Amino acid sequence: MKIKCDYCGNTYEDTQEKCPSCGAPNPSHQNSGKPKTIEELKEWYKNRNLPSYEVTRFFIGEDHKGPKAFGIYKDENGDFIVYKNKADGERAIRYQGKDEEYAVNELYQRLKDEIVHQKQLNSNKRKGVVSSASSKGFGNKNSGSKLAQLGNKIWIIAVIVILINSFLVTPFKNRHNGYYQYDSNVLYNYQGDWYYWDYTDWEPLEQLAGPDVAREVSKELESDYDEYYLSEKWNSSYSFDNWDNSSYYEEYHSKDTSDYNSDYDWDSNDSWDSGGTDWDSDW
Repeated sequence: MKIKCDYCGNTYEDTQEKCPSCGAPNPSHQNSGKPKTIEELKEWYKNRNLPSYEVTRFFIGEDHKGPKAFGIYKDENGDFIVYKNKADGERAIRYQGKDEEYAVNELYQRLKDEIVHQKQLNSNKRKGVVSSASSKGFGNKNSGSKLAQLGNKIWIIAVIVILINSFLVTPFKNRHNGYYQYDSNVLYNYQGDWYYWDYTDWEPLEQLAGPDVAREVSKELESDYDEYYLSEKWNSSYSFDNWDNSSYYEEYHSKDTSDYNSDYDWDSNDSWDSGGTDWDSDW
């Protein structure tokens, strides 16, 4: 599955830890909710409300012998085996080795791809039902035609809004993240929110200085980011703590993790059709 970099807009495979274009970290590899062991992957699977292994054909912690199956298990030699059993029963080994985290990530990424694929299949089915109902028509033909035209216009506008948000808003919010020096004060900007170093900890600027002062300071900083900019990343020569170690960083990213994982939650009303999976390829 490909993702888009929040910083430069480049698209790349979600299995990569960093954007190959600008080096920005892949958010999915920073999430504390990312499974690193077989047991954690089992828990992640369960929390997504996914159907049974027999339905999805993903066997976590099992050496499943039947055809049409993905899986991971630990063998008697302590190796972690990631495999795919093809339609004819032939087994393709994706990974065999001692690195459990790497092995788990291989199956984890493939499972996420399949969830997205299955969601798309269900979405297409629903669209097919709507299309079928629309073709039968309700009321006179002119009324149906006008409604269809209006629906198309609304759909086009929605797509434009999504594209604008995806390609312009998010990168703009993220591109000024980093450390700033304002007079003798050190601040950190995260997606437009300003934090102040009070010599012991990072705190929201508005909380420490009050809303009026915070508004004036942020306005001045944002009028010319470059004048006050120190760096995007913390280094050990700084006299202040790393913002990434603050409670606010954890708060932001725990929310990001929740939102990220919810993209893969399964609706119990949807159906899983493993027959649509390519069972002839090695992976």
